[in-house]
Amino acid sequence: MYLYILVSIILTLLFAFGCNTAIRKHAGSFYILAALIVLFEVIYYETGLVDTTPEWITSYIINPFKRGALSTAMFIVVMYMGALNAKKPAISKLMGIRGELSIIACILTLGHNIVYGRHIFVNLFTNPAEMKPQALIASIISIIMIAIMLPLMLTSFAAVRKRMSLAAWKSLQRWAYVFFALIYAHVMVLFLPKFSEKYLDIIAYTFIFGAYAVLRVTKAVKTSKNTLPQREYAGKA
Repeated sequence: MYLYILVSIILTLLFAFGCNTAIRKHAGSFYILAALIVLFEVIYYETGLVDTTPEWITSYIINPFKRGALSTAMFIVVMYMGALNAKKPAISKLMGIRGELSIIACILTLGHNIVYGRHIFVNLFTNPAEMKPQALIASIISIIMIAIMLPLMLTSFAAVRKRMSLAAWKSLQRWAYVFFALIYAHVMVLFLPKFSEKYLDIIAYTFIFGAYAVLRVTKAVKTSKNTLPQREYAGKA
């Protein structure tokens, strides 16, 4: 089986660059499309369509949505935007739809949680003692992620963001770093017990999130060094 996350990142970049102008002008249409995809996912599994559909459709079309690979890829693109140089033309172009991409990713993530949560979350709240340790930990992490994700999603809408002070909005958005870390933790909890099967996925996720951490810390240090002389100058003035 191919690495869903790498293919999903490529598809996300093609989508982000190819539909960039359309997303900026008609963001609402893309939110509705994402919601319709979620609805189809639920119907696909709840009505038994999965049992009558050719396996290749489930494996190569439905699974990237069901497994959360596409939504995770969108979050990865969004988080890398904050770690790379926004003055670069390609990054600048994507920055124009960063909020919209994050909202689409959040909506698709809800579909992932609904499909898996219809059994796992029910067990978590009704019979956690019978769950496997990794499933229990992963589901708890998922609940925490949802609690963080929903406020981040709501405040990514321009209408909501405009009603908040810049300081309050930035303070809330810092929780995105916790959310990104929990994505990695969630994946590792699920994949590490299956290391012999998932070692390539583990390497891919570790490289992606590790590289991001290095880039983000490096950018933060550079920003801090650039602003320090300005603060010292302001203090002397």
